[in-house]
Amino acid sequence: MRKKILIVNPPVFTPKPWNSVENGSMGPYVLASYLRANGEEVALFDFLTGRRGLDGWEDVKVERVARAGNYLEEHLQKRIYYAGASERHYIDYLKAYKPDEVWVSCLFTFYWEGVKFVYDATRDFNPLIKIKLGGNYPTLCPSHARENFPCADIVVSDPCDMKRFQNIDIGLYRAIPRMFPILTSVGCPFSCAWCAVPKLEGSTMKFKDSYDVVSDIEEKYHYGIKSFRFIDSHLLADYETHFKIILEELIKKPWRAELHSYGGLNPLYITQGILELMAEAGFVRIQLPIETINENILENNKRAVSAMRWALAVWKLRRIKNFEITSYVLCGIPGQTIKDIYRTINFVEDHGVTPVPLFFTPIPGTRYEDTRPLEDLHPYLFPYASGEMPASELERIQSNYYTGGIHVSEAITGPKTVYESGPAVKVAR
Repeated sequence: MRKKILIVNPPVFTPKPWNSVENGSMGPYVLASYLRANGEEVALFDFLTGRRGLDGWEDVKVERVARAGNYLEEHLQKRIYYAGASERHYIDYLKAYKPDEVWVSCLFTFYWEGVKFVYDATRDFNPLIKIKLGGNYPTLCPSHARENFPCADIVVSDPCDMKRFQNIDIGLYRAIPRMFPILTSVGCPFSCAWCAVPKLEGSTMKFKDSYDVVSDIEEKYHYGIKSFRFIDSHLLADYETHFKIILEELIKKPWRAELHSYGGLNPLYITQGILELMAEAGFVRIQLPIETINENILENNKRAVSAMRWALAVWKLRRIKNFEITSYVLCGIPGQTIKDIYRTINFVEDHGVTPVPLFFTPIPGTRYEDTRPLEDLHPYLFPYASGEMPASELERIQSNYYTGGIHVSEAITGPKTVYESGPAVKVAR
């Protein structure tokens, strides 16, 4: 008798719950699709997207209040919400499916508490169920994972693992995403100091077959998905032998999907010919990262793209009128000032581009590895706020420019008692 495997995408504990189906994690669906394609009996329970597209969150509640960075000076705190399906629904699913093994995936290190929630609930339900823990969190923090999940098998990702190119089985979704993720390559030859992609995906590029990519998009399109987001870290690598083929094959199709780039479009590689082909293939939104125009920060972090090269790429993009252009602006990195951030935002807006704040969190295994508890390093807690970069101003930027869907966020300041679903919290001054 075959073992029954349940893949779980855990809930999150976060200062900013969102309600946007396309924000779901891709990893659990790829893994479940691979196992199913290889004859395993597998199901998937998604705390985040399983029912969200139908009737909103199953449960959003305040769990605690956390201090934002520079707390001693600003006394700013933020509510930490539990967001996702309720524990009761998960236990009911365990009762019905009766898995032999539960595999839990975690994308971000600061979301590890959601994995702990699933681990504890599963162990309380049946301690004989075998638990495996994988994803970016245990890969970047294996010692932390082993310490906090003593009865789980810790799986460290292999950068050479080609399973990540598995086409996703659309039948795993209860609510089909409005925008579907497409991964055509992994790896990045650059070595930006704040980035963990080379450690997670390797510095050598690996590619999915270009024709398989197009076939996968076409299959999903005929299921009713009309919008696709390319999530490669370096989309234009080996352009002539990979991405160009994808574009040319999509152009041949009698249908047109709406295509988006997630951020892997490096300004150093952009040419007018590439952009024209992307437009013809169906691209409507281009994410062109700038991070910062502070040349010292770029140089110190080995980021090769300059403001001048970014502006040149924007000029090329502007010649194609159907492109919506957005740009990531890095906010909250150590040593940055609030003036640096606003100068970059103004620079981006002066070029007619929409800035998208990308709030910094230190990633284990990079230059900015931090010894503080992982849950305190959430990017929306602004862990490196300072007198030169106040948390209150970062919160203002977050509120004014956030573009990730419906969200909730409330900063708590002053000697105020806050009553929520949990106990009262007093902010001492």
